[in-house]
Amino acid sequence: MTTRASSAVDEALERIAADDKTLQAWAYVDAAASDAKPLAGPLSGIPFGVKDIIDVARMPTAFGLWREHRRARLDAWCVALLRAAGAVPIGKTRTTAHAWRDPAPTVNPLDHARTPGGSSAGSAAAVAAGHVPFALGTQTMGSVLRPAAYCGVVGFKPTWGRVPGYGVAGVAPSLDHIGVIGRDVAITAQVAHTLMSSLVLDDAIAQPRLALARSVYDGAYAPETLAAVRGAVEKLIARGCTVVEEALPESVASAASEADTIVAYEAYASLAPLLAHALPTELRSMLHRGEHITRETYDAALERRHAARHDVNEAVASYDAMIVPCGDAAPSRMTTGDGSAFAPWSYFGMPAISIPIPGTAPAAVSLQLIAPRGDDAQLLAVAAAVESALA
Repeated sequence: MTTRASSAVDEALERIAADDKTLQAWAYVDAAASDAKPLAGPLSGIPFGVKDIIDVARMPTAFGLWREHRRARLDAWCVALLRAAGAVPIGKTRTTAHAWRDPAPTVNPLDHARTPGGSSAGSAAAVAAGHVPFALGTQTMGSVLRPAAYCGVVGFKPTWGRVPGYGVAGVAPSLDHIGVIGRDVAITAQVAHTLMSSLVLDDAIAQPRLALARSVYDGAYAPETLAAVRGAVEKLIARGCTVVEEALPESVASAASEADTIVAYEAYASLAPLLAHALPTELRSMLHRGEHITRETYDAALERRHAARHDVNEAVASYDAMIVPCGDAAPSRMTTGDGSAFAPWSYFGMPAISIPIPGTAPAAVSLQLIAPRGDDAQLLAVAAAVESALA
């Protein structure tokens, strides 16, 4: 059974037409989306955006580069699942070049002088601007949660491997995650459930037991960030949540640099032919780094990750979730921002979600929640409780 796309699609197209010339969240918009006949299902008629390294049938995929693009013949696996649930892809959202660190032309809807983050810049901006309720993104280091945090919306990346990457142009296969950026936890969880058929959503945990990473107080954050996080934690405690300070395992501190080695090696293995073309600075630099990493260095990095993964997982498993701030508010548009707060959880493949702290926009600050590998449903349940407590 099919139905015509709801007025929600037409309204989304109208909002995009009204302000995307300034926002630059969309690389391609399908004007014919309103004529689609979506399947009946839990997401029927809901419009969404797709990061422009993910294939959507009959839409171009440009990978964030100003060069000749191609039109996809088939939907990526994640898009096909959403379409089967009735959702309507209405276009491709802007990404940094091949999902790396060169800024996209997108601006932050909360403050046009600030970066929307990267690499899922357009997905976060489109959701924050109210163009669509959710959009797909990808995260290799911090590319879903960071732009979501900067733009004041929810970003979720599942356990590594839970969503197949067929039809997605990867950067580093052992770290790449397909994730969701949503206007709130509810729509994000609903989309996650569609993408992961084995995911059984739990009811919100009324008074979760949370760990607060002790690094919050080590002086690494701006005073305004610390104040926002402290205020959020105090509100959670006042609502009956248990919050216990907990030291992070030592391997977390080195995870970002270890991940950078793995990313550069794996990216060069798949993207080396791009070096024959004009490329933006950060992407070219990363590929050149990968060119000079030996297989022995790469294998040693994988072994260290494998050895540390159990201890990190166990440190988080003692609680319903662990709180790690997403870092400071978005910096200027000259950069995509700092991904070091997110990289460890991509490196270890653990599920993570960012939840904006109310009252911090336009300099949005968010909490990041981490759960053990495979505990995606529990993380989303905790996130619903935290979002409610902070509201």
